Amino acid sequence: MNTKLVAFMLLILCFSSNALKAGATDEQTIEKGIKFNHSKWNEILDLAAKNQKLIFMDCYTSWCGPCKIMAKKVFTDPEVGEFFNQNFINVKMDMEKEPGVSLKSTFAVNAYPTLLIIDEHSNIIHKCVGALQKDEFLKFAKEALNGTATLSHYHEKYKKEGVANKEFVLQYLLKLEAANEKEQLAEVINRYSDDLKKEDLLEKEYWNLLKKYVHSISNNAFQIVLKHQQEFINAFGQKEVEDKIYFTFLREGNQLCDKKENGDFLLNSEKKQRFLNHLKKNKVKNKEAIVAYSEISTARTLKDWKAYIHSISKYLEKGLIDNGPMSLYNYALPVEAAVKDSDLRLKAAKWCEMGMKIEGLHKAYLDAFQKLKNQLSQSKK
Repeated sequence: MNTKLVAFMLLILCFSSNALKAGATDEQTIEKGIKFNHSKWNEILDLAAKNQKLIFMDCYTSWCGPCKIMAKKVFTDPEVGEFFNQNFINVKMDMEKEPGVSLKSTFAVNAYPTLLIIDEHSNIIHKCVGALQKDEFLKFAKEALNGTATLSHYHEKYKKEGVANKEFVLQYLLKLEAANEKEQLAEVINRYSDDLKKEDLLEKEYWNLLKKYVHSISNNAFQIVLKHQQEFINAFGQKEVEDKIYFTFLREGNQLCDKKENGDFLLNSEKKQRFLNHLKKNKVKNKEAIVAYSEISTARTLKDWKAYIHSISKYLEKGLIDNGPMSLYNYALPVEAAVKDSDLRLKAAKWCEMGMKIEGLHKAYLDAFQKLKNQLSQSKK
């Protein structure tokens, strides 16, 4: 037989053998990891009832990076697979395809990945938002089976006992934070802080609680800090206290619009006036910058692009808002996507020109600015 032909056949056999081994390895990895059930949702619920098991649901999207990391690194782990396959009916749900789209509102999924433990009646037993490492993921699952450490258990306990037990409140806040349940977290922290006095807040534990969870200027604890700033500065330092006050007002100013049922937003004039009154009468650093960012954020939320572009141009000229490359690029980017008016687009293109003039600008930024400027200089159909 021709020597070259023999060599070629051997090479093919070698590749085929390696491919088979690779395939076998992939199958073994999948076999050792979590086995996901791809049945219809009502069948999943029936299966959970029949087997008296809870359902683990991985709520993901195709573009979610942390979702992919968990799928590759955690779900394929043999120990994870053994535990979940034994104790749960496991489901992966793309939340941008049916039935994920319908279930998204049912389970209030608004960030990815969202990890849910559900019973056969579609009640949420436990919940966590964000990627978890192996040990964290197993702990999350074991809490669901334990019952007393689940989010649902904490919800029920809160309904019965309120905020009388400090240790419970602290643990409940951690659960709510992990589940990204912002509205409930705000309710709990506001209710808990209603009974706190200045003397309590001057203790490090309570101050840390306020720093981490209080994000509303109307909160009782925050109002105490505003009225007694110097005492808190003496206790915790000027920068720490002034930063907390500044960023709380900044956040409040970015949330002056209410979302309507149809998904559109409407400016809450009463909330805006209350925000401006508090800002005016209290000692807050960089007040003008806070007002500037609030104006920009409100215009963008309302999709008032003329006001948005006018505000940014005005406040850049006054030096009240950040003019770094990342900020300039992010100011201009939504204009390219949403605005058709050529004059408005050209005004946003000037922000790209400003960015390109920054000394020592990295080439990647320079290229990105040039590309965005070119796009903004063109008419949008």
